[in-house]
Amino acid sequence: MFNSLIKQKSNKLFIYFLIGWTLICLIQNYYTDASGEEAYYWLFSQHLDWGYLDHPPVTAFILKPGYWLLHNNLGLRLGILVLNILTIIVLRKTLSIQNDKLFIWVMLGLLPVHLGSLLVKTDVPLIFFTAWFFFLYKNYLQKDKPVTVFLLALSIALLILSKYHGVLVVFFTLCSNIRLLGKKSFWAVAGLSLLFLLPHFYWQYTHDFASVRFHLYNREDLGFKWMNVVKYILMQPVVFGPLIGVMLFAASAFHKTISAFHRALKFNILGVLLFFLISAFTVEIHKHWTSVLMVPLILLGYEYMIERENWKKVLRYVAIASLVIIIPFRLILAFDFLPQSLSKKMEVLHHWDTWAEEIKGLSHGLPVMFIDGYEQASRYSYLSGTEVHCYNTFDYRETQHDLWPLEDSLQGKTVFVVNRNDGNPVYKQYTTLIGNKIFYRVIENFRSFRKVTVSMTGGEIIAKPGEQITVNISIVNKYNYPVDFSSVEDRKVFLNAHFLVGLNQKLNEQIQILTDTIVSNSHVSKTVEFKVPSVPGKYDLRFSIQVEGIEAPINSHKYKVKVKE
Repeated sequence: MFNSLIKQKSNKLFIYFLIGWTLICLIQNYYTDASGEEAYYWLFSQHLDWGYLDHPPVTAFILKPGYWLLHNNLGLRLGILVLNILTIIVLRKTLSIQNDKLFIWVMLGLLPVHLGSLLVKTDVPLIFFTAWFFFLYKNYLQKDKPVTVFLLALSIALLILSKYHGVLVVFFTLCSNIRLLGKKSFWAVAGLSLLFLLPHFYWQYTHDFASVRFHLYNREDLGFKWMNVVKYILMQPVVFGPLIGVMLFAASAFHKTISAFHRALKFNILGVLLFFLISAFTVEIHKHWTSVLMVPLILLGYEYMIERENWKKVLRYVAIASLVIIIPFRLILAFDFLPQSLSKKMEVLHHWDTWAEEIKGLSHGLPVMFIDGYEQASRYSYLSGTEVHCYNTFDYRETQHDLWPLEDSLQGKTVFVVNRNDGNPVYKQYTTLIGNKIFYRVIENFRSFRKVTVSMTGGEIIAKPGEQITVNISIVNKYNYPVDFSSVEDRKVFLNAHFLVGLNQKLNEQIQILTDTIVSNSHVSKTVEFKVPSVPGKYDLRFSIQVEGIEAPINSHKYKVKVKE
C-alpha cells in the first residue's frame, strides 16, 4: 500500500514536469526565430522524398504535419518538440528503478534535452529512435515476441533514416552480443529492417548514390593535427552538459555490467567514442556527432547514481548550476532584451524577417539566388515564402539545392544574386537593419552547366612541383536536353581545374575553352593538360565548367593529388 502511494506521487510529479516542460517549450518555440539550418530542414519538408543529399528523410517527415497545422516558428518545431517529450517518456520507461526526482534533475541538466526541445536538428529523431531501440532491445532480450521483433526492426530502420551514423548503435549492440546471430528472430529483425529501408535504397539508386558520394568526397581532409584530437576529447563532456556530462561519463564507467543489456550500452559508449576518435585524426569532428551517446549515458549513469546518496546530492547542485547557465541562453534565443552594444558582438538571433524584407526590396521582384549560402537561401525562402536557389561554387560544398531543379528554372533569366564573398568588386554592398552585410548584383541571361559532370580516370595523382600532367576525363550531360557550350551568346565556357588546400586556400588552373555539344545522358572524352601547384603538399582536385562572368560551380567530386619532390 505504502509503495503504491509513493509510486502514485512519483507519477504525479513526472506528469507535472511534462506539463510544465511542454508549456515552457511551446512559448519558447513560438518566439524563437528560425535559424538557417532549421529553414534548410523546413525546405526538405516542403519537398518530401525518400532521401536528401546530405541527410536521410525522417526529419522532413517529422516537420511536415506541424508546419501544415501552424505556419509559424511553433509549427516548424512542433514535431521536434513531440519527439523530445517522447524521448523523455521512453527513457523513463526503460529504467528498471524509478526515482522521478533524480530523473527530472538529470533531464534538466542535460544540454541535448534543452536543445532538442527548441531547435530543429537531425539529432532529435536520432536520439528518440535510439531510446526507442534500447527500450525494445531490452524487451527483446527478455522475450522475442513477434510484435517486439517487428517494432525493433522498425526502430532500426527509423534510427538509420534519422542520421546515417545511427547504424553505429546497431553495429555495437550486435558486437556486444554475438550470440544473437544464432537466433531466428534476429534474422527476422534484420530482414524486416532491410525491407523498411528499401525505399531509401531505391532513392539512392535513382540519384546515383548521391548521399554516399557526398559523405565520401565532401569532407575536408585536414590531415593529422593533435589539436583536432585534443579538441574532440575535451568537448565530449560539454556536449552532454554543460556540467553534468562529466558525472554521466564517470557513473557509466563505474557501473558494473550485469546483463546483456548493460553490455550493449557500454559497447555503444566505447565504440562510438573510439569510432569518432579515429576519425578525428583526419577530419574535424562536429561536437553533436556523438549525441547518440546521450541514451546509454543516461541509462547507465542514472542506475549507478540512484543507489548512492552522495552522487544524487552532487547531481542536484550540478543540475541547478547547469540551469543557471542554460536558462539565460534560452531567454536570449527567444527575446531581444540585451543591450545593443552587447548584441552587436554576438551572432544575429532576432528580426531576420526585416532582413528578408530588405532583400525582397533590393531585388525588385527578380528571382533571388544565393551563392555559397545554403542556410541563407533556406532562411530567405522560409521567411519570404518563395523558391530560392543556392548556387554552390567549386570551393564550397554540395547541398540539396544541387539536386532540386531550381537552377533549371533560372536559365536565361535576369537574376538577383547575393554572394557570401566581399572580395569581388562586381558586387554592391548593403548593410541591413540587423547589422549584417549583403553583397549583391544582377546577372542578365543567367546560364550554368551545373548538371554536367566531369570525371577523371585513374586514382590518386602523384606529381612533382609545377609539373605539367596529362589526364583523361569524361564530360557527362545529365540534363534531359542537349547542351551546347558555344551557345552562351558572347560569353565563353571554361573547363577549370581547382587545387584546394584545407578550408580556405585554393589554386586555379584554366584548362581550355569548351565548344562541344553533348546530347542528353551522353558524354565526350577528352585528354587534357594542366600544371599541378609548385608547392609540395596534399591537395584536393576539383573540376568546374564555368560560364564567363559567373562564378565557377561544382562539376566533379574531389580527387586526391600529392605534390612532392
